[in-house]
Amino acid sequence: MIAPQRNAFQQAAYLIGMYGQYLKIYFKTLVEYRADTLIAVIAGIVAQGSTLVFLSVIFQRIPKLADWSFYELVFLFGLAATGKALNQTLFNAPFSLTGYIRRGQLDIMMIRPVGVLFQAIGNSQELNGVGQLITGAVIMGYAGAHLNMHWSVGTVLYVIIALISSAVIQFAVLLTISVLTFWVQEIRSVIYPVNWLYDFTRYPLEIFHPLLRGLLTYLIPYAVGSFFPAAFLLRPGEYGWAMWGVPAVAAVMISITYCIWSFGLKRYSSVAG
Repeated sequence: MIAPQRNAFQQAAYLIGMYGQYLKIYFKTLVEYRADTLIAVIAGIVAQGSTLVFLSVIFQRIPKLADWSFYELVFLFGLAATGKALNQTLFNAPFSLTGYIRRGQLDIMMIRPVGVLFQAIGNSQELNGVGQLITGAVIMGYAGAHLNMHWSVGTVLYVIIALISSAVIQFAVLLTISVLTFWVQEIRSVIYPVNWLYDFTRYPLEIFHPLLRGLLTYLIPYAVGSFFPAAFLLRPGEYGWAMWGVPAVAAVMISITYCIWSFGLKRYSSVAG
């Protein structure tokens, strides 16, 4: 099939419309499998709620943790959890790549007139992220209310940009690793531990060893998409660079990752070969 010729604007509109169709199918799945959706929401509430209980127990004994108050810590946790849930809900493709290759589905994707990566993203929404997405947003609002945060239009816009940047950074890190599956038969033993590293960024970086802080800031920059934007919203005078630095890092990372993806895809050998 020969793809129709479109200019950049038409192509962008076409892809947005197509992704809208993927989301439409996803939402229909949520409605169709009501029990699974309800279980996912409850699981998200339980998972996030258990962490809040843990933090409450800690702060019954200490007034602050690395100079961060209880509600500041709850806000840090809420933003990081929401960013993780957004990535899991909409950008779960890195975990599906191995399956696409083994089932021969990637071969089918390659002959369609739409990018393979776009199809992989559209086909990989994760039901379990819904509950955590809802509860993470509620936790942010709860903490913000106790911190008397001023929710201006600019603040809300930055939160949206920060959450999208967080999801993109996580996606870029995990996709870079999953691309290795073009050469290595099994990569999930690496991708899952790297994914779990994100959980460290739900807490102030100051409580961790300098090596771990450096790892999560520069090599696997999860903290750039979670801790630092939350810290900027709470303490803009100390973390002013995060206003522009967070989306900039996300843009650079996804650009580099896409180049790596394109390189790996060109060297992909069909499962039938």
